Amino acid sequence: MPKAKGPARAGDPDKLQRQAAGTYRTADARFEVRGGTTAGWFLVDSEQTNDFGQELIQGPFATLADVRAAIPTARSTKITPIRRPAAPSRRPKKEPKAPPPPSWIEQLPPAEAAAVRRLIRALEREGVGDAEALVRRDRDGIGPAIASRIIERRLAAIVDELPERGRAGARELIRRATEVLTAEGTATPTGVPGWSLVEIGPDPEPKNRRITIRELPGDGR
Repeated sequence: MPKAKGPARAGDPDKLQRQAAGTYRTADARFEVRGGTTAGWFLVDSEQTNDFGQELIQGPFATLADVRAAIPTARSTKITPIRRPAAPSRRPKKEPKAPPPPSWIEQLPPAEAAAVRRLIRALEREGVGDAEALVRRDRDGIGPAIASRIIERRLAAIVDELPERGRAGARELIRRATEVLTAEGTATPTGVPGWSLVEIGPDPEPKNRRITIRELPGDGR
């Protein structure tokens, strides 16, 4: 009959006590020795873990004597955790750019916006460079800016067809004629019929916007 295992001697915590075939434990129960196979013996520390939180195992050792010799050193050895490479710093995500505010055309009801775009394209075909600004001014203002510009361009084209030496006189003649037609019709003497040059178009409003040609554009029209 095997002898019962008594308590370890005081002051000898490293004494190995057999637990089962191939397994020993130190008297203070901190270390466990496993092995006895061709792989050798391994010393398992129950108070420390490796860098991955698993059992801290040292070995293999060739014999139990080698394990006993390693225990005092294992007690005093502090494991330095493995330094993992720092994770690459993530660049903060760029906040998406706020969409641009809707243009004045996009703020219109769909039918009006479509009509405005058609008018702009028509003016661009006429060669008007600031077509969009002209349409907006025409909508926001009182006077018929578009009709006035078209008349001015037509009259200027007539002047441009003349020989250069006669353009200055023709421009002055047209200026006076348009002044009579557009500005003097409401300033006639009492009892004489007046006149007015007005805009016409498909839209019912505004009605009869009075056209005034103030000056004939030059080459920069």
